[in-house]
Amino acid sequence: MIGKKILVVEDEEVTRKILRTYLAKWGYVIKEAPDGDQALEILDNEDFDLLILDIFMPQKDGWQVLQEIKSNQKTKHIPVILLNANNEDTEMFKGYELGASYYITKPFTETQLLYGVQLMFGEDFGSMNYTDDS
Repeated sequence: MIGKKILVVEDEEVTRKILRTYLAKWGYVIKEAPDGDQALEILDNEDFDLLILDIFMPQKDGWQVLQEIKSNQKTKHIPVILLNANNEDTEMFKGYELGASYYITKPFTETQLLYGVQLMFGEDFGSMNYTDDS
């Protein structure tokens, strides 16, 4: 777990702060992008072990970013957790069809996030000490 690099792509500062707080507490290295364009620019220059990607963002939305990531030889291997306030099955299925690895609806709890991240890294859920403050 220690040292795994995660790119958080989220336009809402409050949600980015929540994600940053949880992920840092668990020992992950976090970089943030407030929109899809910046995320793609960062991905051109750095390697990541996981991407946490919001769907509804200005300029380039999460669907567009996901498609670009999965069509790029350099980034297509990166697992992607989608964040979406919409909990409709069609949205979730669209994410999986486009190559997402996991889907979390907002608002999410600390436990839901931890489970998703550990699942992506093949880690044993419950192996970390945490308290669900949500």
